[in-house]
Amino acid sequence: MPTSLRFALLGHPVKHSLSPVMHEASFRALGIDASYDCMDVAPEALGACLATCRREGYAGLNVTVPHKTAVLDWMDHLDASARLYGAVNTVRIDAAGLTGVNTDAEGFLEDLAVNYRRSPGAARVMILGCGGAGRTLAIACAHCGAAEIALANRTLAKAEQVAVEIAEHLPDAPAEIRVLASEPAAWSAACREADLVVQCTTTGLHADDAPLLPPEAFRRGQFLYDIVYTQRVTPTMRSALAAGADAVNGAGMLVYQGAAAFREWTGRDADTAAMRAALDAQIYLTDTGRERRP
Repeated sequence: MPTSLRFALLGHPVKHSLSPVMHEASFRALGIDASYDCMDVAPEALGACLATCRREGYAGLNVTVPHKTAVLDWMDHLDASARLYGAVNTVRIDAAGLTGVNTDAEGFLEDLAVNYRRSPGAARVMILGCGGAGRTLAIACAHCGAAEIALANRTLAKAEQVAVEIAEHLPDAPAEIRVLASEPAAWSAACREADLVVQCTTTGLHADDAPLLPPEAFRRGQFLYDIVYTQRVTPTMRSALAAGADAVNGAGMLVYQGAAAFREWTGRDADTAAMRAALDAQIYLTDTGRERRP
């Protein structure tokens, strides 16, 4: 494997990302000479940026909001995961060109199973937000045998499209799919019925964000998985915890999807312990600094 490997995350905005901290910790632990950058790429510049990364010899890329679906049009190849989930968060760059892969679902499911001994199988699931990540995790839950999936999105058409995609890709999945009206009362009622609630919007990226749902929307016995990881306790997690539900952030998903991306890029296993330790330390520092502000 050549030295001085180059990787990057493409998004807009992207300065909040802790992916560089996480990946660089793994590089150090494994003795790999590599760098990982964040690139803030406006939607209209995505194609040109991908071409530049390929020309400049990048070994791989991650892709985040708002590019996970738009990037599909620029791929030379899509693997089975990208075709199933309709989104790409990882790009492998080699002699064959740009290959789009989706490791988000793998990261989510592995974190649930390894760290919380949970699965969407046979569960009543609610997906909050049906963008790139929400679409992926809704399809993943259907693929795992969820009993019911309630789809909530402010733009109703997005939730309806995800329902159509689940039916098309997984016609034999047992899940009953419900598309919720775009109103708080409908979301709260559906949330109280769910066993597993997956928060997939950008709510919580900023410290002053209001929770997506109030405490009355949650109940004891539920599990909230908030894919936002930039705070130890996100606003929506606070609502769930206040109601007695269990709630976690998306740090574990970030680690496991990053490790899967690293395997795609290099054929090697990442040091997930080093990745999680670096990530948790940075989240702690960020939260502590935020708490000390006047």
